[in-house]
Amino acid sequence: MLNQVRKTIENHSMLVQGDHLLVAVSGGADSVSLLLILARLADEYRLQLTVAHLNHGLRGAESEHEEEFVRRLSAEMRISCICKTVDVGLLQKGKGRSLEEIGREERYHFLCETAERCGASKIATGHHRDDQAETVLMNLLRGSGPEGLKGILPIRDGRLIRPLLEVGRAEILEYLGREGVPFMTDSSNLSPVFLRNRIRADLIPELIEKYNPRLVEGLCHTAEIIREEDDFLQGVVRRIIDGWGIALAAAEAIVPVAALCELHEALQRRIIKLLLEAAVPSKNGIGYRHIEAVLELSRKSYGRYRSLDLPRRVLVEREGGFLRIRNEGVQRARGRKRKEEMVCNIRPDIIRSSYS
Repeated sequence: MLNQVRKTIENHSMLVQGDHLLVAVSGGADSVSLLLILARLADEYRLQLTVAHLNHGLRGAESEHEEEFVRRLSAEMRISCICKTVDVGLLQKGKGRSLEEIGREERYHFLCETAERCGASKIATGHHRDDQAETVLMNLLRGSGPEGLKGILPIRDGRLIRPLLEVGRAEILEYLGREGVPFMTDSSNLSPVFLRNRIRADLIPELIEKYNPRLVEGLCHTAEIIREEDDFLQGVVRRIIDGWGIALAAAEAIVPVAALCELHEALQRRIIKLLLEAAVPSKNGIGYRHIEAVLELSRKSYGRYRSLDLPRRVLVEREGGFLRIRNEGVQRARGRKRKEEMVCNIRPDIIRSSYS
């Protein structure tokens, strides 16, 4: 297992000598094995390790036991440990989103914030091959496009790494048993309430038994192929957008309708998806039907002006031969900030003379 992890790290250039790694440790088998392996590789890569643990506050005493276990394990390994408790159930109220989604968002926010605070250059999580297969199958059932079917990325945003992504759950459990290292079991992973748990406990075993004994390997191979092709197409899309003079970080994007409609539909869809997501800071809330609505606005002949109001306060306007995509909430916030900066920069004597 150690050799396979080392190979994954090398193939994806996950580490460089002297990296400071923030290791996400929940206390479960996956994250505990990740911590052990990275500790084994620490001398080889001259790594500095810091453990991060987020207590979601959902399972009472069980969550407290997990946090205490992670603190104790870190202390035994002489690794610094940073813990935080959040009430995910309270955060979910009034947002109309699942506990899983809120929990995942809080977890990555905590990891990024903690990495900044402790000076870690990379964040390591314990996602493995079985997680990858579950993710691809779950996204397939939801009707995802390439973005979902490429599954869990080995590296995300240049700093989030998954060194265990090419080893399986059985190998992890065997490794921990051989090393004699205990781990915690999250009871929520057994609950049929969550789709991922049903896929793991029911669907995948049945598909393996009745249809394909190498299902997990096949799904992971599919994700790898789609990821490579998606990366290529994303590069094409960005070159097109750059050619139109559109900056994704700008307050709005102005798209030439005629040039957009000349492209293959697959590229049209990807361009609009990228621009809509760029207008939403959280990257959530934009789906297939919103993209299609914008493309319909582009393809049909209307009068001089027409607009679409999309989720997350995204406004798309068609005026003549151009589409304008912007987020009204972000623009208003930027406008308020500019006004505040202007007021702060006004000389006191000018303020007095204006009201005298």
